[in-house]
Amino acid sequence: MKAGLVLAALACALSTSALTGCATGRPSMPTLATARVASDFDTYRIGRVGLMPFAGDDLTEEQSAGLEAAFFTEISHSTPFELVKLDPLDLQEVRASDAYRRGWYAPDTIVATARRYSLDAVLFGTVTQSQFFPPQKLSVSVDMVAAETGLVIWSSTVHLDATEERVRDGLEAYFSNTRGKVEDDSQDWRTALLSPSRFAQFAAFQIASLL
Repeated sequence: MKAGLVLAALACALSTSALTGCATGRPSMPTLATARVASDFDTYRIGRVGLMPFAGDDLTEEQSAGLEAAFFTEISHSTPFELVKLDPLDLQEVRASDAYRRGWYAPDTIVATARRYSLDAVLFGTVTQSQFFPPQKLSVSVDMVAAETGLVIWSSTVHLDATEERVRDGLEAYFSNTRGKVEDDSQDWRTALLSPSRFAQFAAFQIASLL
């Protein structure tokens, strides 16, 4: 083996991310989401979690439903929680308490919703920026609110811009190497640059992987 090949092999073995790239020839998965966890998170017993329809000033009902479906799938895959999809009427009740403007959730509203569906916690998603045509952009914030206290015990945010190289690398890694992989070449990762549903699926994966 030539010296150059030996050095290349050693360099590849020294880095986990590089090893992934050498083995697959594709970018490794970047972490694009951030999360904050309450110091007493582990004291909560969370088994059954409600997922609210997504909110946002310019979000249509169809777009909200699509985001809810994407997050339902990814969180179900990544966590042991039993997820329950909640409907727009439930979201309207929470909106009436002006939760998004005040930055906190009225405990009585949360408790009423939790009792109705036997929930331990409720997930709220808010779209703060969106562009559902190329180049796509999507910024999403998700809060987990404890049913017994009405307090936010976990929150995560992701900002995706399809013009950024790291976002495109993440899309390629996700749709090429994970459960998003399909046999049909017309459905490879590049489709996510044009498809709002697949772009949302990647955003959901990024946040769910931190929960």
